Amino acid sequence: MRILFTTQPAYGHFRPLLPLANALRSRGHEVRVATSGLFGPVVGAHGLPAVPAGLEWLESDKSTIPDDMQAPPNSTIETFFAHQFVRMTASRLAEDVIAHATEWAPAAIVRESTEFGGALAAEALRIPTAAVQVASPSLVTPAVLAAVASVLEGVRTSLGLPPDPHLTRLQAAPVLCFAPLALHDPTVPLPPNFVSFRPEPWRDEAVLPVQLQGLGSDRPLVYATLGTVFNNPDYELPFFPAILESLGGEDVDVLVALGPGADPAALGSQPANIHVADYIPQRAVLEQSSVVVCHGGYGTLLDAVDSAVPLIVVPFGADQHINGASVARLGIGRVIDEVALTADVLRGEVHTLLEDPESRRNITGLREAWHALPGPAAAAALVEQLGEPGRQDDLRAMESWEVDGARTAGGPSANSPA
Repeated sequence: MRILFTTQPAYGHFRPLLPLANALRSRGHEVRVATSGLFGPVVGAHGLPAVPAGLEWLESDKSTIPDDMQAPPNSTIETFFAHQFVRMTASRLAEDVIAHATEWAPAAIVRESTEFGGALAAEALRIPTAAVQVASPSLVTPAVLAAVASVLEGVRTSLGLPPDPHLTRLQAAPVLCFAPLALHDPTVPLPPNFVSFRPEPWRDEAVLPVQLQGLGSDRPLVYATLGTVFNNPDYELPFFPAILESLGGEDVDVLVALGPGADPAALGSQPANIHVADYIPQRAVLEQSSVVVCHGGYGTLLDAVDSAVPLIVVPFGADQHINGASVARLGIGRVIDEVALTADVLRGEVHTLLEDPESRRNITGLREAWHALPGPAAAAALVEQLGEPGRQDDLRAMESWEVDGARTAGGPSANSPA
């Protein structure tokens, strides 16, 4: 079976596709990933063939977005989401995916949840589609959905598709989520066909550089990161200066990851307990960490839960405030408002969390509940069912599907929030 994935050109959007893509490949299926040509090398580095499709841009590099396609000033989350992930990208990617799929003939298209062109291409081609959740599902409120639906109508018209003002066809597709359902805000409705899975078992091929491997052995290690998008210097965030000022000379080891391509020397000399790098294998450093200080990005949040490392979240945008609220609600860390971020506040929160065994117990329990869910092989089995001959026009709810231990968001199961 051939499966075509589609993704926005950012590592945080692409990485959640890997458990499913790898599981499908291990079951003998052929997988390709359609995305911006500029992002193709990242896809290829993970052993997957990349298909250039859509606008040539990178979410982490604003200079790759043409001036006439920049998001409107003072955008709300609704207008930004609808602009960047629909108006700016969906039509072009859909057209390229249709052209490629007409020749390659995939059995199904799997999109990441912020990429809508793949779903439209699948509808035009009359092949089934599914989505993989790549950000907090609580980000997609009814207001966001309404903004997306409004812009999608124009894209649908350009592709010759019938109207779908209520997103009926889009929301009929299954949504696969490699995250604990308990992280979701229970006040925001989930998509009707939403299923949670546990992650891939972590493999330790990636290790820390030799000079960093002893960190955290004699005293707590604090790991600080802004992920792969918000680490861009264009954002001019006060995050890293606060880390360095607050924790320099403290009785902790500190490992600061500035992001790929950044120059650690630009921050100048640091106290002996501060270690600054550009790229660090995140899962490897979390295995040694006692606390992670971050922006609350979805990928970093999930990695911290999977390693049972409590978090201090300083949210700046996107779904980070939602994720921070989940951290506070579940008792797995602390949250600092951006305007309250000072060296003194951060220092105090780090020491508070280091002395709080309950946060570690809570995040360990969340990890155990997550790991009790079906794994990537079960998610791959769902996609196999989706791609079976005769399923092309089957838009029935997932109650007709079978997967060991998994249920949709509406049914009783191990997916129910903890």
